[in-house]
Amino acid sequence: MKTLIIFFGLFISFSPTMIFAQNEYLDFNFEQSESKGKSIGHWENKGDVAILSIDTTNSSSGKNCLFVRINRSIDGASYYMVLPKVYYQGLRTIEISVNVKMPYEKPNAGLWCSIHNNKEYVGGGSTYNGNMKFPILPDVRLVGKYIPVMPFSWTPYRFEVKTDKDPTEVMIGIYVSKDRAWFDDIKININGKPINDLVFNISQN
Repeated sequence: MKTLIIFFGLFISFSPTMIFAQNEYLDFNFEQSESKGKSIGHWENKGDVAILSIDTTNSSSGKNCLFVRINRSIDGASYYMVLPKVYYQGLRTIEISVNVKMPYEKPNAGLWCSIHNNKEYVGGGSTYNGNMKFPILPDVRLVGKYIPVMPFSWTPYRFEVKTDKDPTEVMIGIYVSKDRAWFDDIKININGKPINDLVFNISQN
């Protein structure tokens, strides 16, 4: 696994972007958040390396959203976070929602979840209605049906994953197969309870 690498730039042709310092954190609405008393998540990368930045003009709500762009892609790019153990102890149901904006009628991006007990796959799901190639996702079971979207409009997604085994790893990730996409308003509920105290940093190291 490769540690998450973030490249920042000013995408004048697309939208203004914001650069955050190393001591500034974001929540899953991609808004600035205090880290004191909260868990800190860490992102990793599978597949092609993408350009990630905070878009300050295209948010579905609030001020910011996440903008992801791939210059060249064979397998697509996926950035994922392994949830801290405190959140998934006793997990039986995880519900995830997100807003995604894409430039094509055929979806090129989405959000996914994969749950494991040791090395055994015990549950997963995705908003992306297409085949996410292995090894971009940890498991090839996450295959959906193509459903068209309105280009450059926010599309809301929601899915639920259930498991009857105690997880030892829960992974949440975003995926872009080509070109670019925007993500906003990620919400994660475990056993009916929202995760509100998990933050992360996307500054370049």
